[in-house]
Amino acid sequence: MILTTKSQFQRCLEINDKQHYIAKYNDLVLSSVFQPIFDLRDKIVGVEALVRIRDADGNLIRPDIFFGSDTFSTSNKINVERLSRVIHIRNFSQSDYRSKKLFLNVLPIAGEMLAVEDPKNGLLVRRLRNLNLTSSQLVMELIELDCLNEDYLKIAMARLKENGFNVAIDDYGVCASNEARVQAINPHIIKLDRSLLLSYCDGDKTPLLDSIKVAKSVEAMTVIEGIETEEQLSLMRELNIDMYQGFHLAMPEPLPSLSATKVG
Repeated sequence: MILTTKSQFQRCLEINDKQHYIAKYNDLVLSSVFQPIFDLRDKIVGVEALVRIRDADGNLIRPDIFFGSDTFSTSNKINVERLSRVIHIRNFSQSDYRSKKLFLNVLPIAGEMLAVEDPKNGLLVRRLRNLNLTSSQLVMELIELDCLNEDYLKIAMARLKENGFNVAIDDYGVCASNEARVQAINPHIIKLDRSLLLSYCDGDKTPLLDSIKVAKSVEAMTVIEGIETEEQLSLMRELNIDMYQGFHLAMPEPLPSLSATKVG
């Protein structure tokens, strides 16, 4: 069963002792961490929400393994993704970063389902309105996995854009995050995979430079992922990439809640 109603989501939600929203689904516990994204002037322009998944014994399950594994059903993956989005948005809304952009990962297969939904009247838009957030603050990042129907995905992303959401291609240069998907989706933002950065630093500059050209061809802004040293940051800045993300700049962490009032 796919979670679709407000009551179904609410039954999975709790608030922990740090006043952060978490979700419990089957034997899994989901929590939020956020990694800042910086512009050329070292200003934080947004944060990427990342889910932390723990099993019944408290062991961490890497999200890429969870979503890429055949061990978990498609419906479970979609529900975990949707619940993650719920807690990410709520935790973001009660933080000092609530005026920035929020980058949210989207499974392509879950993105396809949006093709038959109406974003304007959906739970997501209503929740944003209740939290005094706008759709223009959200960047929906399509992760690099394949989908069943690229045409449905194209329709779904177009509907999101029509309703004011930003759309991004995540981990460009890996798996299905390629030029064909860029041309089909026409994203606002392309996040360049860390492998392109590492190849560039090792002397193979063509893949990254070609990727930047692809972004320019569709007038998309660029984010370089995985910066772990000052040298890497300096090299990327020379290319005038728009935004920067990585452990060298900031680690993923929970966002402190606003002390004055809690937005629910």
